[in-house]
Amino acid sequence: MKMEKFVWGGRLVLLCLFASLAHFLIGSSAFAADTGLRVVSPLDNVWVTEDKLFLAGNGAGTAKSVKITGVVVGKGEQVSVNEGGVFGAPITLTKGLNTIKLATDKGTAEARVFYTSDAQKIPPPKEFKRFFVHAKPADLNCQECHRLRKGEFDFTRIIPARANCTDKCHQDKGKAKHVHGPVGGGVCISCHSPHGTLRPSFVERTGTALCTVCHQAKKEEFAQKYVHSPVEEGCVDCHDPHESDMRYQLKAKGDSVSALCFTCHEGAIFKKEHQHGPVAAGDCIACHRPHSSPNAKLLIAPSAGGELCFMCHEDRKAEFTMQYVHAPAKENCADCHDPHSAKAKYMLKEEGGALCATCHEKVTPKIYEAIKGASVKHPPVNDGKCVACHRPHSSAYPKLLKDSMEKLCFSCHTDLGETVAASKNRHGPVQTGDCTACHNVHGSKYTKLLARFFPMNFYSAYAPENYDLCFGCHNKEIAKNKTTETLTNFRDGSYNLHYFHVNNEKGRTCTACHDAHASNQPKHIRYEVPFGAWSYPINITMTETGATCVVGCHAPKEYDRKNPKLKK
Repeated sequence: MKMEKFVWGGRLVLLCLFASLAHFLIGSSAFAADTGLRVVSPLDNVWVTEDKLFLAGNGAGTAKSVKITGVVVGKGEQVSVNEGGVFGAPITLTKGLNTIKLATDKGTAEARVFYTSDAQKIPPPKEFKRFFVHAKPADLNCQECHRLRKGEFDFTRIIPARANCTDKCHQDKGKAKHVHGPVGGGVCISCHSPHGTLRPSFVERTGTALCTVCHQAKKEEFAQKYVHSPVEEGCVDCHDPHESDMRYQLKAKGDSVSALCFTCHEGAIFKKEHQHGPVAAGDCIACHRPHSSPNAKLLIAPSAGGELCFMCHEDRKAEFTMQYVHAPAKENCADCHDPHSAKAKYMLKEEGGALCATCHEKVTPKIYEAIKGASVKHPPVNDGKCVACHRPHSSAYPKLLKDSMEKLCFSCHTDLGETVAASKNRHGPVQTGDCTACHNVHGSKYTKLLARFFPMNFYSAYAPENYDLCFGCHNKEIAKNKTTETLTNFRDGSYNLHYFHVNNEKGRTCTACHDAHASNQPKHIRYEVPFGAWSYPINITMTETGATCVVGCHAPKEYDRKNPKLKK
């Protein structure tokens, strides 16, 4: 085939059909076997905006010529029939309805075509369809694209005839960095019909069907549950069908895939201070499939349980497999992290405690009531640093604590931790490591974050409610009666020494003698008695039935439950 023959527009190309044209030709009755004379192009009952067309026909059989009337025929009404019963001729339409009539000695056929250069001013009949054809047509030779065998054309097999479209009229095509294969090979009929079609740009098919006729492997991919909307509409929303400076003929300017994505997707959500690595690199397809996916949002893997994220963050996987797992970490990392970009570090959707509050104000309302109503605030909570105490993903400890409660609290309260570690007698909650038995760790209206009221003074008038914290566990009757045989062992005979110390207008509070956390002395008796700016030493020596108390606030005293020592 000589290249100079192929000029499609200007001196036309002698193009014919390849595989896609079979859809046009075989799919119409014009090429049904042995049905007689017919017009292949233009179709019947169509309207066009070009007055110059190339009429192609078939079914003339052994006739030597076909008579064409109703339009102006380029070289006269009598058109020669070529081998295989095919024929063609350039024709000129008049404005309005043109009825093209064909006649041989064996039959007749016709096609109605409406020509208008302006469909607004001269509208075509409503039942007529728009027929798109190439401007400035020239003669076509069927044998350029269709194989002739034993006197008949095989229209089911197409020869991909090369054209020189890009050499003449379309010289701007084929010059970019990435060129579509058919364009580079000059096989324009891979996508466009030289005869015309009912589709703009006289393409053979619409939507993805135009592309999957060659890219058949994509059919299965496009059939997945979630399909990118441009794919549903047609590949050319994202891909230039001819060429592009981007790989895959993407319709964007730049080096990254995101340059294309941002033509539809709002770019602002990707440009905040802290960006996900693939976003910063413009590599959207690191997480998303461009065409379709079995996963929502076209993700390359399910988001549940962090499966998608672990494809890159494999080194963090162990952090999510401890005994207690944060619910969002089980469900979807994107519940807390923006997968694209965020103002907060680590791409958190909100800063620090504000993020936690978005869920926990509903999940744990009592905690947030305590936080909001607290007059005494725990610094990490007040500063929004929930992760100072809690692990965000999973933990070996309940409540996602970073360590056991005892170790966690003493990691900040180091002096107290050293005292407790050096003491052999620990208060019950301290012994079990349950600091929250006495303290509200998120916030409190009581001093020292106490969970209940307790007087901080050395002296306090006696009232059971003043010792609400201690009486939450201890017998609240312990200091109520002057004499007892059962309420306490701190008595001289039956004289209740708790009553003596506590139950009066100038009663001593519990911490005047007892350390609330731990001591090396029995009954958590503290080493020193605080009194204003002074600190008096205290020492207690236990016996089987009593004890001797030596303290700076009074002379040494001895009490005995069987043999009273004190004078009342």
